[in-house]
Amino acid sequence: MKKKSITAGLLTFVVFLIITTIIALLYITSAANARRERADFIAKSVADRIHAEIQRREYITRMLEIEVSSSKGVITSDSFQVTAEEVFNDYLDIVDISLAPEGVVSYIYPLSNGIGDRKNLFEDGVQGVYSDYSKMSGVPIIMAPITLDSGDYGIIIRRPIYTSDQVSDDTFWGFASVTLKLSDFLASVGMKDLAEGGYEYKLIGNNPITGDSRIIMEYSEKALAAPVEAMISTVGGGFWTLEISPMNNWMNLYEILGSLFIAIVISSLAAFAMSAYMSMKANAKELEILSYRDALTNLNNPRSYQEHMEELSKKKLPYGLIFMDLNDFKQVNDTYGHDAGDALLNIVAKRLQNSIREKDKAFRIGGDEFVVVIHGTHDKKFYEGVIARMRQNVARDVVLSNVTLQVSISAGYARCPEDGAKFEEVVKKADDAMYHNKRLYKAQKKQAGGDRGTRS
Repeated sequence: MKKKSITAGLLTFVVFLIITTIIALLYITSAANARRERADFIAKSVADRIHAEIQRREYITRMLEIEVSSSKGVITSDSFQVTAEEVFNDYLDIVDISLAPEGVVSYIYPLSNGIGDRKNLFEDGVQGVYSDYSKMSGVPIIMAPITLDSGDYGIIIRRPIYTSDQVSDDTFWGFASVTLKLSDFLASVGMKDLAEGGYEYKLIGNNPITGDSRIIMEYSEKALAAPVEAMISTVGGGFWTLEISPMNNWMNLYEILGSLFIAIVISSLAAFAMSAYMSMKANAKELEILSYRDALTNLNNPRSYQEHMEELSKKKLPYGLIFMDLNDFKQVNDTYGHDAGDALLNIVAKRLQNSIREKDKAFRIGGDEFVVVIHGTHDKKFYEGVIARMRQNVARDVVLSNVTLQVSISAGYARCPEDGAKFEEVVKKADDAMYHNKRLYKAQKKQAGGDRGTRS
């Protein structure tokens, strides 16, 4: 029983461990997916703000283009200053606003920045390449990150201006540009909130001319772990990519180990509960069996006898009862003690059990009294044969530690329904038959004693 409960506990542990591990993995996957969905929403929200703010600053170049077009390419420093001043103070990240007729910076706001030697945008290294591309294609460009004169990183949005709808060298007027301080621009769109929210990020710009990618801003130089991405449409068909990822990965080690630990604990508790249940069930079954067994002989006891007969009577099944007891058993107890009497009863019970069929049942109903229930319908010859076999088996000498006993039994039988339709009737007839047999035994014993006296 103990081995069975341990086996059941181990099997339960394995089954529950598989189930709880699957649940834990589903939880980990679900939690990671939920965090990715949240990160994806955050990334797209920041990307939308970046896109919107770039469009607002690009519109400044559009305003300058409109002013140049409306004045037929003739613009004064005063009119430029008025227009630039109107928008400059609305944006904390703007470093300057400029106009460059034929690519030479001639107007700039604020004036404190100065225009030096009127820088030619076509001759300015990388900016010159971008400027050439913008002039030839007729599309605005965005350059980031660039190094400003102050040493800070910046963003330049530049729009080509033409005197007609035709894009050519003859109609090219120049450029309108807005220069932004990169850190201030990113602060305005909430990039710092990403780090405060526990995310690492990289903002990557695509070069529309070469197709190369360049990091504009990053929180960490290391590669991000399975980042979510959001595309940002910028200027002139260009785009940036925002990548974000949690600083501690989507699921940290403690969460994973914690989930697996809980799975093991639940499985262990389930295994313990199953083992305890099986053990209790086995104990209960054993106790139930013991409650129907005679403690001395292990035969069925009076309770078992009563319930068995009630079941046969209820189902109206045919049966027979053989009542028997040991002759002169009291004399054994009085002469050799109760331990010898108990040992004798134990041996007789085994011999009695070996004398009947497997489907029939033997009961000890008290002291030296036994009952055998024969199932089915049988004639008198069958019962006489069973009793004869019982007498023969029981009559073999019983050898105890200090004495050899000769044992005999008195027995009688009755059948249902032949000798009575009711249980009480069958019991009475079987009991009467047994006592009749006992009276014969005593008479024979007395006669044998009288004969010996006469002979002596």
